[in-house]
Amino acid sequence: MLRLWATFLVLGCALGLGCRSARAQTGIYALASGGFVGSSVTPSGSQNSYSQFGGAFGLYTTLLPLGPLRLGADGRYIIESSSGSTPYGNQLRSGLIGPRLAFFSHAVPFSPYVQLEIGGASTNYGRFSSRSSSFAYQAQFGLDYTLFPHIDTRFEYGTGDIGSDVGGREGMQQISLGIVVRLF
Repeated sequence: MLRLWATFLVLGCALGLGCRSARAQTGIYALASGGFVGSSVTPSGSQNSYSQFGGAFGLYTTLLPLGPLRLGADGRYIIESSSGSTPYGNQLRSGLIGPRLAFFSHAVPFSPYVQLEIGGASTNYGRFSSRSSSFAYQAQFGLDYTLFPHIDTRFEYGTGDIGSDVGGREGMQQISLGIVVRLF
């Protein structure tokens, strides 16, 4: 097993050194987002689906530029709510962090990416005055489109899971649109 990891390390370094050097990127973003948490049914009860709207705010950075591919990390905070059909409304808060792989080239004005993130989320499931917390994970697929130097617009779709108040897991999805400021 140690040989396998050593091989990956050597190949990664060779690929990184063999590619044309590229400058690392760091950016901050603010997104308007709409979310949906799916329904679940378990032996102990059932949970209806609900939706909410709000924003996602985060930071990403490139850790290893490999030619046109950029391997990095992303961290974000999502806050969404809606009035819903209950006196408490639908609320979702989550903090996620994980690896990010992007394609970046100065030849085209867009940069597609994929991120796999884990973290925590809290929700009231539209039924409670307080939120309960659980483990969450999500994959985001997106596209940054350059409007001006260092300013991009972003479209993103995310899908993952969040814990359920009735046991098990529920599907969690978000669609977002916003602005990215690339710091360098």
